[in-house]
Amino acid sequence: MRECILGNFRRRLLTVLKTDNDLQRPSVLESLIRRHMSIIHLAEHHISMDLTHGMREALLTEAFCGPVSSLHLFEKTAEDEQLTGSATEVVCNWYIENIIKDVSGAGILFTPKHECFRSTRPVGGYFAESVTDLRELQAFVHIFGGYGIDRLDRLMKEHTSALLNCIDTSLRSNRELLESVAGSMHSGDRIEREACSKQILDLDTVIGFCIEAGQALAFDELLAEAGGLVLKEGAPLIHSLITGVVKHIPEEIPEKKEIRRIRGVANNVGIVGDHDSEWVRSTLEEVGGASDASWTLLPYLFATFMTSNIWYTTGFNVDTGGFNNNIHCLARCISAVIAGSEYVRLEREHQQRRSVSSNGHASGALDPEIHSNLSAEASIKSAMQLFVKFAAGIVLDSCSDVNKSHVVAKLIFLDQLCEISPYLPRSSLEAYVPYAILRSIYSQYYSSSPSMPLAMVNTASPRQSPAVSLGYASPGIRQLRGDSTPQYGVSDSSSSYFRGSYSQEHPYDTNGGGSVRSRTSDDNKSRNVRRSGPLDYSSSRKAKHTEGSSSTGPSPLPRFAVSRSGPLLHK
Repeated sequence: MRECILGNFRRRLLTVLKTDNDLQRPSVLESLIRRHMSIIHLAEHHISMDLTHGMREALLTEAFCGPVSSLHLFEKTAEDEQLTGSATEVVCNWYIENIIKDVSGAGILFTPKHECFRSTRPVGGYFAESVTDLRELQAFVHIFGGYGIDRLDRLMKEHTSALLNCIDTSLRSNRELLESVAGSMHSGDRIEREACSKQILDLDTVIGFCIEAGQALAFDELLAEAGGLVLKEGAPLIHSLITGVVKHIPEEIPEKKEIRRIRGVANNVGIVGDHDSEWVRSTLEEVGGASDASWTLLPYLFATFMTSNIWYTTGFNVDTGGFNNNIHCLARCISAVIAGSEYVRLEREHQQRRSVSSNGHASGALDPEIHSNLSAEASIKSAMQLFVKFAAGIVLDSCSDVNKSHVVAKLIFLDQLCEISPYLPRSSLEAYVPYAILRSIYSQYYSSSPSMPLAMVNTASPRQSPAVSLGYASPGIRQLRGDSTPQYGVSDSSSSYFRGSYSQEHPYDTNGGGSVRSRTSDDNKSRNVRRSGPLDYSSSRKAKHTEGSSSTGPSPLPRFAVSRSGPLLHK
């Protein structure tokens, strides 16, 4: 009878994983499992059998198959890797295929403001936000535990390693062209730079791979946050212990094996601050990536992304805090790949120095440990600043083009990148793009209707900023879309112009159409609380970070003192 009850429980578990349409929502699946377990507990009171232990074994078997002795081994054999829980395998594969890869073509978009994925049409029986928000991922962790997190993380790393390999292939095949691009960028030869950039092979394809890698980074961070919340709720002492240990981990390159293991555990539960860079770093280390010298040209390859045609179909959506084609995931990928590859490259260099020093050939060389601590973050910051500098230069050079509709999307993209990256000061972009231009762009988005598109004006005006001309698109050329995503177009002669600075006679309208979120009760309670604006510059912050800025005019603090939200709302 015991085997019959437990066998029925396991069959029931595998049956409720999917509905007629597709995957069952994790929260619904959790409630069904708990209800079935309560029924078995009732039966346990009337028969002399230990069914609780059997149910735990069944759940563990579906989360991790294989010998119990291998459950806590950090190094798995090839045989153990193939023995994975069938239930976990079904759910994890569904997430990879339908959310990360979007094989069904449901239009999966990551929304930074809401911290979940959305879709333009249902994925199976639900929209993407119904299975990817934090509550649903917590239910996934409740069901499958740490083994489910490890399995889903492993599948995403395998997928991302293939995408990073495509970046490596692009760097190798275009090495000579990228070296010419780098030389022309440093010398200021625009003609040569444009000629070489046009010869780079499959640039749009590489951008698509990088966007997909950014989606995997975003999903893994959500999964890590959910795992951390469940761990903190169920085992607060362990969570506190990991948090305390991470604060005292020595910063050394190369790191010891035990330290890398602790850092990996902390990253899987969202305790490490820079999740994306650590995740890419561990992925590259596992597959032996970033081993070629061509990876030093990575900032220049990413800078040439600004010449792609993808920007002509890119529109910023104030409701989601992202773009209509997930181009904001490209910013996460660029920041994480540059930082992760620099760490891996420095680790290999220091290992080589150690081997040379141990042979007695470089006794007078600088201590590799001291050198690594001084150069690791400096090298990453230098590479990131190179990218921002040359990418901004390409964007501003394109302002002379007839069609300027792509410039706004590029500037917002670069501003979001500076906010995302922990290795760039918030004001890094201001050294190349005047703050008045960014402020004018965000003012038009957040002070007008969310459905109104923003366009670049083709006619020059002495009243406008010397870098770009900004204006509203004519309602006549507005494109109606089901996802209400703002699109760029060309405005007509009736477009109204925005200047770089505003007088105090036109304060920011906090109750008008600029609000992109519904007036819920929570919003009403916090209406008087100051939130971060699109560019969070107070007078003291601006005085500290805007040295060398070319922006003029009064401080934007009076206008943004009551701003509700910025382009990326990080809580």
